Amino acid sequence: MPEDQADPSFATTLAHGLDVLAAFRNRSGSLSNADLALHTGLSRPTVSRLTYTLAQLGYLKRDAKGRFQLGLGILAAAYPVLSALKVRQLARPLMRDFAAYTGGTVSIAMPFGLDFIYVETLRTTDAVTHLPDVGFASSLAPTAVGRALLSLFTKEELDAYVADVKAERPEEADYVQARTLPDVELCKERGFAISLGEWRREIFGVAAPLYRTPSGDCLSVNCGIPSFRFNAEQIERECGPRMLGLARSIRSLVAND
Repeated sequence: MPEDQADPSFATTLAHGLDVLAAFRNRSGSLSNADLALHTGLSRPTVSRLTYTLAQLGYLKRDAKGRFQLGLGILAAAYPVLSALKVRQLARPLMRDFAAYTGGTVSIAMPFGLDFIYVETLRTTDAVTHLPDVGFASSLAPTAVGRALLSLFTKEELDAYVADVKAERPEEADYVQARTLPDVELCKERGFAISLGEWRREIFGVAAPLYRTPSGDCLSVNCGIPSFRFNAEQIERECGPRMLGLARSIRSLVAND
C-alpha cells in the first residue's frame, strides 16, 4: 500500500501489526515467525518484534512449540461489534428454519474490503463439508453472498470495488467483469443471488441482500447448501424465492424491534 505509507498520518507499524493478525484469518493452526514473515512479506526481525508485542498485549499466545495462535484479546476487541448487531439475535429462529429446510448453513455477512465476513452463522446438521463460523472471511467475487452485498453498493462504491480488484487482485478482474457484475445486476432485479459451485464445487450458494445500516454498513443473508441436496433448477426456482422471503422477514423483525 505505497499510497498509504506515503501519508504522514498513516501508522505503518500499526498496519504491520494488523497484517500479522490478519495472517491468521481462516487458519485453524498455529504459525511461526517464519510463517508470518512469508504470509505478510515482512522481515523476520520485524515480525519477531510484532509477535512479541502482540503476545504481551494478549492478541497472540504461544503454543507448546513456541508458535503463535490468536489470543483472547481478539475476542474482547470484537465483542462490541457483534453485540451491537441486534439482527443476529432476532434472525436466529428464521435462520434455523431455513437451515433445516436446506440442510445447509445459513449466515449473515458484511463486506470486509474485497471480502465478506460472517457475523452470524447457524446450521442444523453437519452434513455440509464446509462448516464456517462467525469471523470466516472469503472473496466477494465468486459467492452468492458477495453478489448480494455488492447489490447494496452505490454506483460509486461498486466502481471503487472494481478498481480495487484490478489493483489488488488482478487475477480476479476478468471474472468480476464477466460473472460477478452481471449477477449483481440480476440480484437487484429479482432480489436474490446464486452461485452454483463457483466458490466450492460441492456447495451451492443462495443469498439475498438485507439492508444498509444508518452508518452505511451492508448486510446480507445466505445459505451454503450441499450440492447433493438440490439441483441447479431447484436452487433457482425454489431456494432463491425462499431466500428472498427469509430476507424480507428478517428486515421486518429488525424494523419492528
